[in-house]
Amino acid sequence: MTADFEIMPASRPPRPRRSARLKALHTYSRKVVPTMEPTQPHTTRGKGKARGSRVRSTASTCTSGQDQARAPKFSVQWQADPRRTEKIMEHLRTHPADCRVLFYSDNKSHADGDRPSAKDKVSICQIIAKSVFENDPEYANYYPDDPERFRDSTNSHISG
Repeated sequence: MTADFEIMPASRPPRPRRSARLKALHTYSRKVVPTMEPTQPHTTRGKGKARGSRVRSTASTCTSGQDQARAPKFSVQWQADPRRTEKIMEHLRTHPADCRVLFYSDNKSHADGDRPSAKDKVSICQIIAKSVFENDPEYANYYPDDPERFRDSTNSHISG
């Protein structure tokens, strides 16, 4: 037996041309008006927490938006007073183990047996920043409010 009918492909409606599709998209995007809502500032910085990291206290690290608005915006001017750099140099002269942690990749103990002031670069920079800015005539009032800013500035000054 032979079939008297022919197999035809399924019929689809004709697809509009590319230019017509683009035109439709363009008119649709004009109708949708994006609204810009104010975003909340991020409370964390950096790449996030690694597994097993300690959770920092939010009372000491986060401030409200009003406190941040009232906090003075400034950067530490190292060239304005060379005594700040001299205090860093004096600390590094009297603590050679800190130099090994700050400037060398292997943090192994050396034959002289000196111990660093802290376990990592950031903690050592915190100690140095405290010795530099705690009694500084220009920044002593600001240091207790934001010691992390001074720690980071000290780290940048040493590394830079």
